[in-house]
Amino acid sequence: MANIVVSPHYLSTNAGIDILNKGGNAVDAAIGTNIVQGVVAPETCGIGGDLFSLIWISGDNTPYCLDSSGYAGSNVDMSQLYSQESIPLDHPMSVTVPGAVKGWFDMHKQFGKLSIDNIFKYAIEICNKGFEVSSELHHSLSLHKDKLIKQESGTELFPNGKTPEIGEIIKRNLLGETLKRLSIDGPEYFYTGSVAKKISETLNHVITEDDLRSFESKWIKPLSIDVYGKTGWVTPPHTQSYLTLGTLKIYELLDDGSDNIDLHTLIESYRAIASERDDLTFDYGETIDQFNGLNLEYLRALSKLVNKDMTSIFAQPEELGGGTAYMCTKDNDGNAVSLIQSNFHGIGSTIGVNDLGFFLHNRGAGFNLIQNHPNSLKPGRKPLHTLSPTMWSVDGNLDMVIGTRGGRYQPQLLSHFILKILKNENLENAMISPRWNIDEFGKESVSEINIEPGLDKKIINVLINKGHKVNQLTKLQNSYGPISAIVNTKESWKALHDIRVDTASSIIE
Repeated sequence: MANIVVSPHYLSTNAGIDILNKGGNAVDAAIGTNIVQGVVAPETCGIGGDLFSLIWISGDNTPYCLDSSGYAGSNVDMSQLYSQESIPLDHPMSVTVPGAVKGWFDMHKQFGKLSIDNIFKYAIEICNKGFEVSSELHHSLSLHKDKLIKQESGTELFPNGKTPEIGEIIKRNLLGETLKRLSIDGPEYFYTGSVAKKISETLNHVITEDDLRSFESKWIKPLSIDVYGKTGWVTPPHTQSYLTLGTLKIYELLDDGSDNIDLHTLIESYRAIASERDDLTFDYGETIDQFNGLNLEYLRALSKLVNKDMTSIFAQPEELGGGTAYMCTKDNDGNAVSLIQSNFHGIGSTIGVNDLGFFLHNRGAGFNLIQNHPNSLKPGRKPLHTLSPTMWSVDGNLDMVIGTRGGRYQPQLLSHFILKILKNENLENAMISPRWNIDEFGKESVSEINIEPGLDKKIINVLINKGHKVNQLTKLQNSYGPISAIVNTKESWKALHDIRVDTASSIIE
C-alpha cells in the first residue's frame, strides 16, 4: 500500500501528502489538496465553483459518487439574452449556485477522519504567508487585470497595482479570513447569512439567498462499463464523463487485436459518440434511468457507423435518439478519491464577492439559449458539465484513478491516455506522448484535428489519407492537461503527473 497524491500544483500535493502522513485518509487529503489548489491557482478552481468526486472505500466493490454542482438562480430570465448566441462569460446569469464548499463538508461528514480545521489550515497558512505566482496565474491575471483589480476581492492579487511577475510572492489575506470562518462555522457560513447576502447582491439577485440556503449536494449512482477487462466508473449526466467510457468501448468493439493503437479508429469512435453529446447531456434529475449513452446496443450501433478506412460525418441512427483542477489521492488503507473542481472558464466569471477574496464561477455558460431544449437556461436547472473524472476497478478492486482538466476536450485527452494503459504501454511514455483534440464534434461536423508535436509522421499521413484535416502544433499544450493518474501495476502503485503544466506534481510514500 502507499500514500499517493497527484495534483496540478506542488503546494496542493504537499498539503495532501502531509494530511495523509498525519493520519488523515484519502478523502481528507483530497479536500485539503483542493482547498489549497483554489488558493494558489484561482485560474483553475476555488470556493466559487462546483465539485464532483468518485470515492473508493476499501472493502467496497463500487465507488461512491458525489454531485456537488449548483443550479441556475430563481431569477434567471433567458429572454433578457435574446440578442446573444450564448451566455456571456462575465454575465450574472453565467453563475450558478457554487457547490464546492458543500461538497467538501459532505465528503468529510461521510468519510473524513481528521478534524476539518486541520484540513483547512494548510490553505489558510498559504493565504497569509504568501506563495509564488506561477506562469499560468501570471497569464490569467494579466488577461483579466482590468476587471479584477477594480474589485475588493481582486486588489490583493495585484500588489502595487501591477500584475505580479512569475515567481513573485503574493498573499490572499481576504480569502484566508473567509476560509478560516468556513473551517469554524461550516458550510452554513457560506450558504446563509452575510455571505449568501453578498453573493446574491453581487449578482443583482439572479441567485437569491434562498437559492443558496436550499442548496444540497447529492450522493448519486455512478455509471460504469467494462472495457478491456477493467470496469470504468464515471459521473453521470449532466456531466459528459460517459464520453470517455463510450469512446473506449466503441474502440474495443472495433479492435482487431493489435497491440498498437489505430488513432483514426479512436478519433472516429470519439466523434461518433460525441456528435450527440449536446442532445444527451443535460440535467435528467429523477429521470436519469432514461439516459442510454452507455447502453451496449447503442454503442454497437455507433461502432457500425465508424469506417476504419475513411473519416465520416455522423448524423446518428434516427431511432437512438456539453478552468478546472483535477486531483487524485490514495491512502495506505486502500481508500481513494477522484476529484474534479472547476470555475469553468479560467478564473470564472471574474465577478468577485465583496471583500471575501474569491470569485464566482461561470458554469452557467454551459447552458444554451434554445427554447424548450433540455439544456436551456432555466431556474433550478443544472447546466451541461464538461467535468469528467474516472475511476477503474478489476474484479471489485481499485485499479486506477485518472482525470484531467481541459473543458469539453477532457474525454478526448482521457480516452487516448487510458487506452494506452489498457494496451499495456509504458506509463511514463503514455503521459508524455503527443495528444490531440477536436474543436467541433457535433452532428454533421468534419474531422479537423489539432495534434501536439512528436507524433510519427507516418501516422499523420495515414490520418490525412483517410480524410482528416490535421493541424500540427509546434509545442505541447498546457490546456491538454495536466492529466493526473494513480495506477496499480504488477510491481506497485504508481503516481503520474503531467509535464505540460510546470507546477504539477505527484508524491508517493
